[in-house]
Amino acid sequence: MARKQQAAIQETVENNEDFETYLETHKDILICLEVYSEFCGPCLATSFAIRKGKMEIGQDKIGMVKACADNIDALSRFKGKSEPAFLFIRDHKLLRAVFGANGIELCRVIEEELKFMDEEFKTGGSTRHKYEISDHLPEEEIKLKEIIRLEEEYRENSERLRVLTLAARKKRVNERLSRHIKRLNFILFWPSCHQAHYDLYEKWDMINVQVAAKETFQLTEEDAREAMYMSDVDLNDACLYELLKGEILVVLFKMLDTDMRDFIQLMRYALYEEIPIPKEDVPPEKQIPPIPAYERYASISKTAREVRRDRYNIKLAIIAKEKEEADRLAAEQARLAREAAEDAARLEKQRKEEEKMARIQAGLPAEEEEEPPPEDVEGEETEKVEGEEVEPEVKEEEEEEVFQSDVEVEGEEYIPPGGLFVPGLYSPPNELAKANGLSLFYPKAVLELAQTIETEFLPPHVLIMFPIDKRHDIKEVMDQYASEILNIGFFVGDDPYNAEHIAFTMKQYDKLVRKKKHLDRMAVMVSRKRSLPMLQLAVFNPVYISADVVSGEKECLTLFPVGYGDDYEDEESVHEEEVVVKIEEPPPAEVEEVEEPPPENEDQEDED
Repeated sequence: MARKQQAAIQETVENNEDFETYLETHKDILICLEVYSEFCGPCLATSFAIRKGKMEIGQDKIGMVKACADNIDALSRFKGKSEPAFLFIRDHKLLRAVFGANGIELCRVIEEELKFMDEEFKTGGSTRHKYEISDHLPEEEIKLKEIIRLEEEYRENSERLRVLTLAARKKRVNERLSRHIKRLNFILFWPSCHQAHYDLYEKWDMINVQVAAKETFQLTEEDAREAMYMSDVDLNDACLYELLKGEILVVLFKMLDTDMRDFIQLMRYALYEEIPIPKEDVPPEKQIPPIPAYERYASISKTAREVRRDRYNIKLAIIAKEKEEADRLAAEQARLAREAAEDAARLEKQRKEEEKMARIQAGLPAEEEEEPPPEDVEGEETEKVEGEEVEPEVKEEEEEEVFQSDVEVEGEEYIPPGGLFVPGLYSPPNELAKANGLSLFYPKAVLELAQTIETEFLPPHVLIMFPIDKRHDIKEVMDQYASEILNIGFFVGDDPYNAEHIAFTMKQYDKLVRKKKHLDRMAVMVSRKRSLPMLQLAVFNPVYISADVVSGEKECLTLFPVGYGDDYEDEESVHEEEVVVKIEEPPPAEVEEVEEPPPENEDQEDED
């Protein structure tokens, strides 16, 4: 019976046609329209308020109806939202709205709207502003702007957190890597300064380092910024432009295993501080300037006017070279044509000589009688000459192109700002920059010393928490998918943001004496690159699984911050070497029998 009464109190419209029909048939009364999304359905918390609004407050003056926003175009702005919305409509116009499951507020608004409607009937008009059903109400606009602001703030905070996390992970990765590559270093030469490596070749012998490898690379902007990680280079527009203009030269250097010098300080002093000593056997004009190599090969970017002038001069040089090549080709073709004409004349002369000899041998005259030339018609040649008009030679005067270096030409190549410092070479100033550069340019050489190169980019991952008594049951699955298990830890509590850390490993936890273990949890950070590891772990009935990858990464970052477990050392991994000192007893000394000298006289014996 209750269901039938509820159906009579609140009707349902399912499509656009039913919606328009209901508005038309109830345009003279107040309509309270409940809007809901298909995935969550109508609000059950306000069912009593709807019954009260119809049966006690409004009765025949109000019509209660509900509609699904997914099927009606005019209500599409409510699609996908779980918050209940109640729209008050009269005569196809939207008057007011109530948001949220607040039954008391809904009944209060119904009473107010009915009073406004009664006043309109009495006065015959209304000064209230009315809206189209598809339009946003002022409170909706305010709420929408607030939602957009919060979403933008959330995105900014998430991006800031992502950048800071990546920076911390990158620093940790390079710190761990730098321990293994103390005797490697590199120098990066800009595309325009490859010759500097050969000019400085003598210096490498002086500081006793070896060139292990050298290779050229074509960088992208992302690669260039990666190569300058933690460097002291100001990567301005001009510097970046010169760095990407061609292939850079990266030279790998190596020290001897017995050399204990600081490789970074050694290279930095040789390039950035050391002033070359003048050579006695070199004339002054060929002496190296008394400035460090870094300053010698650095430059200042040219202005746009200077760059355009240089490009114009290069263009003129190319045109002059092409013209020279064309003239040379024309001269060569003329020479070949002249030689061909001479060869043809020689062959013709030889043919005539042979023909002449053949006529003599046959008893004929040596020269063949020439036929008389035909008589020219009088006046023909004269008319021909008179009819021909001599065309004057027109000399094409090449107008000299006026070059304007201050004018920007559409489609011209990018010109970086002038007056910016552009280095010609670079050596890393610290261990982090060196480790990052070596892993970028020479990963094979690094792998020979470090066995592995870590990355700051983790795969998508989630958090799974188990009761502490399941820790030994899931160990087999964790061993099977060891590469997918990114981290583990032991905590107290189910909330990832408030859990208290108690142990890093299973062995460490087993050694703890815990009287109350019912809240202890084992947290596992699982990669989502594949679904199988997470599904295998889910069989053991975990108490918590991250809702998605986004929330999982935040929860894992809370429980497993960057550097988690780096300072922990397993007691079994520390082997104390027992130094056994074997004390050998010295061999017994040989006792030599010493004969006593005989007494000199008997009186001496008596004294003894």
